[in-house]
This record gives sequence, C-alpha cells and structure tokens, in this order.
Amino acid sequence: MADRKLATASHYLFLGLMVALPWSIAPMSIAAVLCAAATLLVWALAGVPLGTPPSTERWTRTPADLPALAWIAALVLASVFAVDPAASWPRVVKGLLLVLVPVAAYHARDEAFARRAVAILLASACAAALFALVKFGVQGPAFPNRVKGAVNHPLTYGGQALLFAALASAIAIRGRGLWRVGALASLACLLPALAGTYTRSAWIGYVVALGVVIAFTRARWLAVLGAALVPLTFLLQGTYRARALSIFDPSSPWNRERLHMWEAGARMWRDHPWTGVGLQDLHALYDRYRSAAAMEPAGHLHSVYVHVAATMGVFGLAALAVLIAGLLTASWRGFRESRSDFGTALALGVLAGLIGFFVAGFFEWNLGDEELLDLLYTLVGIAFAARVWTLNLSARARAAGESSAPDLPAPPAEEAVASLHA
Repeated sequence: MADRKLATASHYLFLGLMVALPWSIAPMSIAAVLCAAATLLVWALAGVPLGTPPSTERWTRTPADLPALAWIAALVLASVFAVDPAASWPRVVKGLLLVLVPVAAYHARDEAFARRAVAILLASACAAALFALVKFGVQGPAFPNRVKGAVNHPLTYGGQALLFAALASAIAIRGRGLWRVGALASLACLLPALAGTYTRSAWIGYVVALGVVIAFTRARWLAVLGAALVPLTFLLQGTYRARALSIFDPSSPWNRERLHMWEAGARMWRDHPWTGVGLQDLHALYDRYRSAAAMEPAGHLHSVYVHVAATMGVFGLAALAVLIAGLLTASWRGFRESRSDFGTALALGVLAGLIGFFVAGFFEWNLGDEELLDLLYTLVGIAFAARVWTLNLSARARAAGESSAPDLPAPPAEEAVASLHA
C-alpha cells in the first residue's frame, strides 16, 4: 500500500512539473527536484516495474543514459582542470538534470496519463505566453523592449517558445480532433510571443523545426514553406523586418559582437585545447581574450559549440556530440516505434524541437539555461515513452482477459496511474 501511495504521489508531482515548466526557474526547479526525488525513491524502495508488464526493471532505460554519464564525466573533467575550479564545480550539477529523461519516460509510459500531462503542459505554456504578451504590451510593444516571459529574459523565453511551438505545430499538423484544435489555439498564443522576443536564433530554430515536421509529414510542402519565407520577411513591419534581415547582415552590430566572442572562444580553446578553461562565468577571462574591437562584456560565448570548445575542450565537444546523438535517438525511436497517432505526432514535435534547439545553439548558449534544459529533457523522455503506448494497452487487455491468472495483480505503478484516470 505504501509503495502505491508513493507511486501515486510521484505521478501527481510529475503533473505539477508540467504546470511549472513554462514559468520561472524557482517553481520549475522545485517541481523537478521533488518529482525526480519521489521517482527515484519509488525505484529504490518499491521496485516498481517501469517497463511494459511483466518487466521488473527499476530504471526506464533510454538511449540518453550512457551519453548523460559521458556528459557528466566531461563536466567533472573540465572542473578538475579549470582555471578557477572553485567557480567551475557548482555548475557540474546541471549535468544531473539529465535524470529527467528517464523520469519522464517512466511517468509517460501510459498513454492516457501522458496525454493529460501534455495537455496540462500546453495549457500552462499558453498561460505563460499570454502573461508574457500582456507584460510586453504594458511595457511598450516595440524594440528594444522584448517579450521576456516569466523567466524575464528574451533569449531564454525564446528558447522555451521554440520548443513549445515545435510541439504544438506537430500536433496541429498530424493530430486529430480536439488535439488539433487545441494545438492551433496554443500556436495562436505561442507564435506572437516567439515573434515578440526578437530572438533571431529562436526564429531560425522554429523555422527549422517546422521544416522537420513538414519533411516527415508532407515533404512536398517544404517547397511551399521555403517559398513563403522570403515574402513573409518583407511583409514584416518595422523592427521585426530589421531584425529578420539582420540575420544575413555581417555588418550588424549584434553579428559583429558574436564574431568577437567566437574569436575569443577560439583563443581560449587554443590555450586549453583538451579540457577547456572550466565552467565558471567567463567575464574575467573574456576581458583577457577579447578582441580590441569588441564593445560588449560577455559571460558566455553565444554559441553552444564555441562555448563548449572553450570551456570543456576536445573532451567536452566529444561528450556533447554523444549527448546530442543520444537525445535525438530517444526522440527518433519514439517517433518511429510508436503505434499511436498522437504518440507519433508528439514524438515528431519533440524531435523537431530538439533539432531546432541545437540549430539555434549555433548562435546562443541555450544549453546553459536550466529553464530550457528541464523542459528539453522532460520532452525527450515523454517522446521516448510513446514507443510503448500500444504495447502497454495490449498488455493490459491481455491481463484483463486472463481470468485464469488471478494471482498476477497489476504492478503498483500501473494501478497508481489508473487511479489518476479514474
């Protein structure tokens, strides 16, 4: 009985995490820690089966597990040899956020429960987008003012909106019935908020994500998407058009400063090629390595790949490549192996958002934001779980028909999920 109550509590905490993910770091972190701790306790003490019955494994194994260990090892290595180890070590903790992938895969293995969780997530994302838009309107809806969301930063919120919009777009394009209607309503909130961030990397990431969704749905529509982008850019008004066109302008002050940051990152990497300078804030080091023409200070290098090279060296870049491959594989397996229409749409949205996220990472240090990592890893876990939804339904159907085996009760966690659906 106690293990069932614990499992039920962990499921409710997961739903609480869905509510918190679109908001600020404090509620998000609290919800993530509570959900992960409760789930780990279920696994450690109750031995609740996590896979399709009659599996008895205590950990939902995902393709991201070993890459997560490699990434954490690279973070540790960078801190051991950091220029400032004391400032670097605390940031190793961010690697532990990868536990959210198997935690989410565990909770989302039941399709009905996963649908409820995704509905809560998108509803909360819409509420956060509306909050951000109202705040933007009150403060003055014109650049340099930007939509900042509850995270209070346009680049971070742009990353959130990118991931949510990719998920909603896939459900809108491939979903059915009320899910399609709900996804379209979500996009009506999310896309204006994404536009209002003026975050060019997030815009690029969303276009790439949308292209991935279309490529795996109706590939011939890609030509329509490509043909629509040019006139759409010129139809944009004022600062929106200026920001969009600045993507291709090497003389743009924003682009010049990024180039200066990348040049400084290359100098750091040349001095510390194997393990980098460490994970600490780079403001002091940037002043040492910056170009004389650089005008802005920098605590990071506005590119995932340049920043990892500078701070974690060759070992970090190798671990990053393995991590990206693991996350993509988990999402891909959910998309290819799911026998549920909703599961296929959801996993495709996560896969597309993941690709868009790492494309945006060419121009932003989005891998450094816990607000984005919590969301990203949770979505990947849910996508991976989609591959077993039909199997779980079939297993429960077989169990219901086997009246000759009354001594084989449903696993505690399955009963806990069922109680949430009652």
